[in-house]
Amino acid sequence: MDLIENLENAFAGKEVEKVPAASIVSVALIEGMERTGAGFPASHTDAEKMVTLGESAHKYAGVESINLPFDLAIEAEAMGCEVDLRDANEHIPEITASPFFDDLSSVELNDDFLSSGRIPVVAKACQIAREKYPDVPLISGQIGPFTLLGQIVGIEYLMKCLATEPEAVKEGVNICADAVIEVVKAYNDLDLQGDCMYEPSIAADLLPPEMFNEIVRYPLKRISKAADFNIVLHVCGDTTPILKNALDVGYNGFSFEDSVNVKEANQIKYDLDSNTQLVGNVATDSLFKGDLESIRLETFKALDRGIDILGSSCCVPPGSPLKAMEAMVKARDEYYEKGMETKREENEKALSWKPVYVEEPLPVANCHELPELRNKVLKI
Repeated sequence: MDLIENLENAFAGKEVEKVPAASIVSVALIEGMERTGAGFPASHTDAEKMVTLGESAHKYAGVESINLPFDLAIEAEAMGCEVDLRDANEHIPEITASPFFDDLSSVELNDDFLSSGRIPVVAKACQIAREKYPDVPLISGQIGPFTLLGQIVGIEYLMKCLATEPEAVKEGVNICADAVIEVVKAYNDLDLQGDCMYEPSIAADLLPPEMFNEIVRYPLKRISKAADFNIVLHVCGDTTPILKNALDVGYNGFSFEDSVNVKEANQIKYDLDSNTQLVGNVATDSLFKGDLESIRLETFKALDRGIDILGSSCCVPPGSPLKAMEAMVKARDEYYEKGMETKREENEKALSWKPVYVEEPLPVANCHELPELRNKVLKI
């Protein structure tokens, strides 16, 4: 199977050989670090080691993608925040200080943003990965604008400002969107097959769903228009309340957790006539526990209900075993080997079912015209 062509077809809504088992969210496992010698924090700062770790899930578990980078602090660091890379393999970098903390009015994009921090390291790693694996989908990622703003000014402060200074919040989100767009434009030259934009802070329990359009719709659309590659919006938690919004902002994919019913998401996608593909949503809890039977059944369920690109429901926990990711890929293969895709096809047809009769109201007429009207309505 041509992995790149298969994934491209999935993003385009075309027929696929199999639903891609390509994790769009980050997958950097401790077992992969141990096998390759490319652990944290070196894999955050060394392009070669970033690739070595990024390729491990593909090499050892058959995941149909290579994902880079592995943390969500890169853009904030480039904007001037201090980041602790930490030294334990199961821990990801965290922001420890910010020049914009508790001050929306101070948020600005520095002139040397693209050349700052680890953005050049990620770009170099993508170039290395593409040369090394010309036939494997390459997936990158960055933080979304609302979440980035929360990182640099403080999420509690940002939540207060939503109520007291909504216009200032909108301005801050758009400045952060400018930063994300700079990254996206730089990545346009890297021959990516996919990119994940992580926006955990627009989940319904943080950003009220009724504020989605007011605060983040416009900056999200700006970012999607800047990408020349397939870009996926990922939001954590139960995103059911914002499915209509997330499937209508112009992204190639929407990645969501196992708390969301794929069938319901598919119905909304159909009703909106959306070209946004559904991505996910095998539970991270099952992957972390290495519960192979649960992974198998969850994979079947997601495929039955119409998931377009199969993967983890959120970033794969570092402690998850490689065999868990392998189990997901093998379950996808088993699904097709047993001909189970017929149920998927039936479910897809059910979404687009239309009555065979013509729904035309009978006009008021005298009895002499009724046979003619009947024939017209029934097309006989």
